[in-house]
Amino acid sequence: MAIDWSKERRNGFVLLAMMAWLLGASPHLMGWALSGTPPDALVWNLTHYHVSYQEFGFLRRGLAGSAVAPIFAALPDGGLAEYAVMIGLDLLLCLGLAITAARLFLPLEDAAPGQRVFAAVLLIAPVGMMQMGYDMARLDHVNFTLTGLAVASVLKGRAWLAALLMTAAMLVHEAVLFYGVPVVVALALRRSMTDAATVALPVLAATIALMLWGGTEIDLAAALPPEANLAASVWTREIMEPARGFPPSHYLIAAYAALVPLLLLHRHYRLNSAAPDLLLFAPAATLALFALGVDYGRWSHCLFFSVLLVLAAAPTLGRRRGADLSPLPVKIAIAPWLLPLGPIGIALLYPFIPWIV
Repeated sequence: MAIDWSKERRNGFVLLAMMAWLLGASPHLMGWALSGTPPDALVWNLTHYHVSYQEFGFLRRGLAGSAVAPIFAALPDGGLAEYAVMIGLDLLLCLGLAITAARLFLPLEDAAPGQRVFAAVLLIAPVGMMQMGYDMARLDHVNFTLTGLAVASVLKGRAWLAALLMTAAMLVHEAVLFYGVPVVVALALRRSMTDAATVALPVLAATIALMLWGGTEIDLAAALPPEANLAASVWTREIMEPARGFPPSHYLIAAYAALVPLLLLHRHYRLNSAAPDLLLFAPAATLALFALGVDYGRWSHCLFFSVLLVLAAAPTLGRRRGADLSPLPVKIAIAPWLLPLGPIGIALLYPFIPWIV
């Protein structure tokens, strides 16, 4: 029986992707094993899974916690079982995303130029699967899946389903308004203004509701279990915290990490000789997050995901996935971005560099 090496390549990609996820997660898991207590990064994310509509009423970022509340109610607060549920969910989501990426960028036939480069990026670049492991159990991962499903729904003409998915994503974490919603609405607009309005109006209503009623004056730190209240201050902020006081090099690196995905998107358009349209500019809406929040590495990751959404939709739009990366200046420009320096990080860029050097 002949071996289908194309399928084996896909399977190998998924295996390597999950190993990259584990590599990114390793500092948290090793620190936990050595100290006997979960690291702050995981405690921070666990807080979000404890905020539910059932207990606190309508609050922003409350949908994920509401979904797992029946499960958590039977488990000890902040215990190993709760972390197992949270990390297990993240693992399944990342596995699903890895399988999807394998199908997108390792086709069985007719690979576009540069298409396999995107597969390599996901395996070795700081904004790839290592970042998903380092930022383990983040609500962004839930929203990556919801947004990907919304893109698929729009392309199949099911704008109503995309509207439900993107409204749910807004209730999971509002950052999706910048990196996911613009791409989904732009795709819907290519079909019709009605489809675009079907998606945009419910999301707009959810955004207004979050602005008006999504905060709280309750001291969540006192209301939540002590073992899972590290991020309680999130719900009393008026707005996200912009970055201030970083060294100039930090801003320059963040700018570079944000601009490379946009360069790749531009080269995707060059490959297809496609005229500029709304999809070329929709991912750039993610740049607003850099002015609103301090998590520069995380925003770079979200921006790259937004670009991947456009590439994923390419065949349905009559385009080829991939990008024209043949010019030497382009290769030189993206080379530092591809270096396997570990994950991009969150507020601290390239947290693995001290270990590497």
